[in-house]
Amino acid sequence: MTIHDLTILLNERTLPFLPGGDKPLAWTHDADHETGPAQVSTARIGSHLGTHVDAPLHFIRGGRTTASMPLSSYVGTAACLSAEGLVAGGAIRLEAILERDGRLLHEGDFLIVRTGYETLVGTEAYFDFPVFPENAGALLEARGIPALGMDTPSIGGIPEHRDVLGRGIAIFESLVNLAPLVGKRFFFSAAPLKFEDGDGSPVRAYAVTE
Repeated sequence: MTIHDLTILLNERTLPFLPGGDKPLAWTHDADHETGPAQVSTARIGSHLGTHVDAPLHFIRGGRTTASMPLSSYVGTAACLSAEGLVAGGAIRLEAILERDGRLLHEGDFLIVRTGYETLVGTEAYFDFPVFPENAGALLEARGIPALGMDTPSIGGIPEHRDVLGRGIAIFESLVNLAPLVGKRFFFSAAPLKFEDGDGSPVRAYAVTE
């Protein structure tokens, strides 16, 4: 068994989605080993920093939160497909990816798409990324796919988010280390923190292969 860490390292240098904005992570020690027997810290962190999930509330007024979405939306069997050769003009050709490699997917599997943009994490270029089509949610729903993950910082803009989240399909953004998983099915977990009003949450995403 091999456990694959698919998560971006978080620290005060982690770039926010909108470069130039406020620091996305502020970490302070309320107590440390210089002053006592234990370290206790406080973190101020954006709900969409680094590797994270989007809940429907992110773009759907009155939508489900990270607390009200079922855990089965974030933990289950997944398959990783490559977008190699199928990214053009700033667009990820999801329908072509599914036609070419979709036989690997079983109904109910999460779909993880590797574009190769994970290699740009930590640079401004990472945020000049290709987007999924506006009908991505309809394509996934037709195949019985309940979740979509990617190695880009976002699925796209408002139409793409609403089409996917509005159908109750979970989104995992900014996954990394996907290369060993391409062409495989595996156990996947990216459960968010249980925020009552959570529109998203950083996660520790990982995969398990035999």
